[in-house]
Amino acid sequence: MEDDPRVWIAALRSGHDRLTAHVVGASAGDFVAPSMCADWTVGQVLSHLGSGAEIGLATVDGAAIDNQEVWARWDALDPGAAATAFVDADERLVAWWETRGDDELAAMQVQLPFLPVPIDAAAAAGFRLSEVALHSWDVLAAADPTAEVAADAATLLIDRLPMLVGFVGQFTPRDTRPDADTTIAVVTSAPERRFELELGERAELRPAGDAATAGELALPAEALLRLASGRLPADREHGARVTGALTLDDLRRAFPGY
Repeated sequence: MEDDPRVWIAALRSGHDRLTAHVVGASAGDFVAPSMCADWTVGQVLSHLGSGAEIGLATVDGAAIDNQEVWARWDALDPGAAATAFVDADERLVAWWETRGDDELAAMQVQLPFLPVPIDAAAAAGFRLSEVALHSWDVLAAADPTAEVAADAATLLIDRLPMLVGFVGQFTPRDTRPDADTTIAVVTSAPERRFELELGERAELRPAGDAATAGELALPAEALLRLASGRLPADREHGARVTGALTLDDLRRAFPGY
């Protein structure tokens, strides 16, 4: 897994620039259109990313902030204003990361509210990159059925996916997974990775081993990231194919999204 925070920060910058270019070229009607995130418009996704950037900056900078007040203020913005405000708020967060010195990044410990212990700079930037990459897809894919998670983000995030699958699986209802424990092989492209996915009493994604598997899922890495976050609808599978004990619908049911 990549542990150089500068690499993660560079991906945050390219992700910001990509989504900003889309926002700048969008019309007012685009912001009220449905996004690929269930029940949210494009403007609401951008509002979520903007409030997250504001809260995220306060978190890494050690500033006091009232999350409820921030969310209420962003929720009160009209869609166009939320889109513009997202660009400004996310720029401030990315610029903050870019202006940290090497020594500061090396020593940094960030306490995120949903984690029991502080994490280092690369991990903290990684959590934000995951949010930006997936929600950018929610926005971009609303207008472009061929849109993918950004390649540089997918290359980094794929190696964090085992941790995220296990974490999210703790909060996913048991009845979304197969009745009997089932393990299938997972093979990705761009980049190439080999995993085993176990679904049953738990959800676990781990590096491929020598154990027998009950089938195989093959797909681009960006599609696996989307599947694990509930973003692989039937019309956006991008070449995903599965053989053996489980179907793509079984896998979609096991990963309802977040």
